Amino acid sequence: MKSFKFSISSLLSIAVLLVVGIGSTISSGGGSGGPAPPPPSGDTDPTLAINAANGEDVSSAVVTTIIASFDLGEISGNGPFAQAAGPGLAGMKALGPLYSKFGSPLEAVQENCAIDGTVDLTINIADLNAPTVGDRIVAVFANCDDNLGYVISGTVDLTIAALQGDVNTDVFLIAFDTILTDVEIIEGVDVYTADGGFTLTLDALEFPVLTTSMVGEDLQLGSNGEVVSLSDFDHSLTVDTGVVPDTKLAEASGRLDSNSLGGSVDYVTTTPLQGTGDQDPHSGVILITGAGNSSVRIVVVDSQHVTLEIDSNGDGVVDDYIDTTWAALEQQAGGGQVSSINSSNARTIAREVFNGITGFGSVAVTAGGQFGVNGAFDLVRQQSLSGNFGPLTFDCATSGTVDISGSIATAGTYTSNDHFEAFFTNCVRGNDELDRAMTVDVDSFDAGPGDAYLVSATVTENDLLRFFGGSCFSGTGTFETSYDFLYTTANSIQMTSSANAINIWAGGRSQDLAAAIVTAQIDVGQQPAIITRQSSGVITSDDLVGIFTYESTVPDIFVVDDLATTGPYNGRLLVTAADGSTMTLVGQDQLNARLELDFDGDTAVDEQIVTTWADLGYGNSFGLCDQ
Repeated sequence: MKSFKFSISSLLSIAVLLVVGIGSTISSGGGSGGPAPPPPSGDTDPTLAINAANGEDVSSAVVTTIIASFDLGEISGNGPFAQAAGPGLAGMKALGPLYSKFGSPLEAVQENCAIDGTVDLTINIADLNAPTVGDRIVAVFANCDDNLGYVISGTVDLTIAALQGDVNTDVFLIAFDTILTDVEIIEGVDVYTADGGFTLTLDALEFPVLTTSMVGEDLQLGSNGEVVSLSDFDHSLTVDTGVVPDTKLAEASGRLDSNSLGGSVDYVTTTPLQGTGDQDPHSGVILITGAGNSSVRIVVVDSQHVTLEIDSNGDGVVDDYIDTTWAALEQQAGGGQVSSINSSNARTIAREVFNGITGFGSVAVTAGGQFGVNGAFDLVRQQSLSGNFGPLTFDCATSGTVDISGSIATAGTYTSNDHFEAFFTNCVRGNDELDRAMTVDVDSFDAGPGDAYLVSATVTENDLLRFFGGSCFSGTGTFETSYDFLYTTANSIQMTSSANAINIWAGGRSQDLAAAIVTAQIDVGQQPAIITRQSSGVITSDDLVGIFTYESTVPDIFVVDDLATTGPYNGRLLVTAADGSTMTLVGQDQLNARLELDFDGDTAVDEQIVTTWADLGYGNSFGLCDQ
């Protein structure tokens, strides 16, 4: 799920880095002149005095809460419509299919969520064929997991307040009066809560320009015990999807009251925040005003850096300047430590990142591979089963067993919604061994000539172990995958997998990946085979301080070695810390690697470290799966 700047986990946390960004460079002394008047907040004044000591905390709270409100609006507008084609505005196209589920204008039904949990829907609508102003939909979520990266409970009450155009097209406007009651969102180990009301407007009348706005009097957001209250708030986000990369503009005003800050402040974007594509904010100004007209202005310098201009006594003169980054503000709000790359930790970071993404690729590729000749799911297909079956026990190709149960619509092939639950016990096929559980929901399957096939599926692994060439990997989590075995290109296997969140055990250690994507092409037309791999995502682990993003700027190229002792002889993997420092992991040859360190994020290499793949924990030094 993407919104203006943070995923939902960024509400007062550091679970995921900034994912969307904001136009032109503003110098630390620039901006729009004198402070603009704060937004109206009744007859009271802000109660928190802003100074150099708390300026970063105040800025963090305001920025993360504004962004979290956009995420919350996306969930509120899309959540009840679980079959939506996409989030936010596009999700409103699900209104038609939603209405068609009902047999009368007054009715209640229960829907199963995609992965687990339920949502009870109650309607009071005027016309079963089309939404109408005044229609009311109440959704009560019970541990609903729709495979969107979070689990939601609580009540979302929506009443259509305005409607223009046709929601079955791209050109429409719809507004909901929204009431949230005891909403709880669980993402990983973090728990977020929301209570209150607002009007959510989704405007695509100028499509492909899309605008989401939230206007309300009272909204409480909680995160792991911390509570933030918004009042008299007006937030809007406009995205122009007609250009590549897309452009974004956000404006916000309101009052924020925080129990951790110890008071209230007013905020307003005196210069709208703007941006393009997936970069962080690079233009805009937010003015935050506290007691006695004390203030802090957040001035965006570029896509990584911001300057805080603090006026402690309210006389309009800047008393203190603090240069910081968007990532640091995010970390500040989460109470965590800002990640950084330096000479002493570079090897550890390289080891964790490289082993984590290698582990993800390893446990992901085996899911599609099990549809191949004498793989677990090929053994089921050979039985020409249909309907519900199992559990059945099959002998694996070389040794061991696999127990499988599930449901198949058509004997001899696989179609959408076919479902398998497999448990592997020392299941060996070639040089590959699997143990423990894997669940697969087929999205599509096509058989080609000979042994060729193409499959797409949703896969959930529960501590699945894979032993390969003397190394061990384990995966726990859900991912989407496609696997093309000789189907499109002769002598080529192609795989793409993506996960909102997955835990990988590799290198004898546990790594948590978020927004993870891995693509691989295996050229099996020559021996030894060649793997070309690209990866991107976010990683945390017990051995890392803070959070790091990673992205292949040049694909890794491996020689397939049955002993898995060699690394890529080519490739560049860029790792970025929250403070803007970077490391590029360079494959020199099958045994050696190089770390290029940039301490200040200026793209110039400040230090190089020559190392080996073995020193980074790759190959047999992965160790045992002694979890």
